[in-house]
Amino acid sequence: MKIAYVTKTPWGENSPGFIFSYFQAKGIAENNLNVTLFMKIAQSKYKGQRRIDQNPLPNLKVKLFKGNLSFLNANEIFYHRVKKYILHNKFDIVFTRDPGFLPFLYKIKRKSNNKTFYQSHNFYMDFNLHEYTQSNQRKKFHNYEKKYINNLNALMTLNHPQKELYEKYVKIPVEACHPGLHPKKSSFGNFKNRNIIYSGSFQKLKGIEEIIKLWEKTKLKKGVLSLIGGRNKKELDYIFSLANKSAAKNINVKGWMDYSSLIHQMKNASIGLIVLPDQFYNQYLTAPSKLYDFISCGLPVICTYLPSTKDLIPKNHKGVKFIKPGDTLGYINAIKKFSENKKEYEDAQQSNIDLSSQITWAKMTKSMVKIFKK
Repeated sequence: MKIAYVTKTPWGENSPGFIFSYFQAKGIAENNLNVTLFMKIAQSKYKGQRRIDQNPLPNLKVKLFKGNLSFLNANEIFYHRVKKYILHNKFDIVFTRDPGFLPFLYKIKRKSNNKTFYQSHNFYMDFNLHEYTQSNQRKKFHNYEKKYINNLNALMTLNHPQKELYEKYVKIPVEACHPGLHPKKSSFGNFKNRNIIYSGSFQKLKGIEEIIKLWEKTKLKKGVLSLIGGRNKKELDYIFSLANKSAAKNINVKGWMDYSSLIHQMKNASIGLIVLPDQFYNQYLTAPSKLYDFISCGLPVICTYLPSTKDLIPKNHKGVKFIKPGDTLGYINAIKKFSENKKEYEDAQQSNIDLSSQITWAKMTKSMVKIFKK
């Protein structure tokens, strides 16, 4: 069985999208399927790209295409080139996480009758549920999802709340397939450092303002809040302004890092922190990659309790402490407990180390493989 996995994410890009796609494709390949991962050629070169193996397994290939034509640069150019390649080569399955590829996926199915699958990382079927503004791109994705999804073999979601949303709008099978993690082999979180870490975007949607406010109130002795991320200069300038105005001065801000450098920072941290505003996207759609990275590094995690996040973690698991949205005191108490009680810390740490061996990409993608083989 040969699978074409299509995503517009540029190869080696410093983004969660690249890490997700790369390790998901690798996980599928580890289940003895032949996978070709189609990505865009990166326009910029990152040091971290040299550390990423473009062919980590014999049955995983990476195929890169340009997304530009002369002076014109567009995802549709990349999609067209990928579609042409797929139609001229024999693939049994075509799989994408890009809503923009849906029209091309439909054309591929009509011409070659491949099995076709879409993994949604969002939800564009009904804007009455969203806090989003209806931009031209989102309107386009709305039309694509309504027009093309029901022509596919199946739809995959990241969690069960997202699955239940889609089942109200589509007629094809919908399956929740949780993400996985890339296991880390050594050097787990350090209790003595009292280093609480957040990594990711510095958007309001990700709760960055709430993180700084609750850190001011925590007043942890010798504690440090490390904020790593920011997708662009605007986000970095924003977080620096918030940190400079904050009454708490023990805040370290660092820009976006390549994956290996980020993991190094996590392994030297103490606690992973995820604070999510109680909004539609966070309630039903999010599956934070940093949650999995924190777990894989053996960090106790403090995370907002929402239907989406709770769905990702087994019941009675000790390594992730869930706090209800807006419960500032709950966050403060959890930070202090993991920072000052070594027994609580070590129990949570060991729980996450144990869990990380159970939710690897190779194991979690088995649910996708079953769907592919139906």
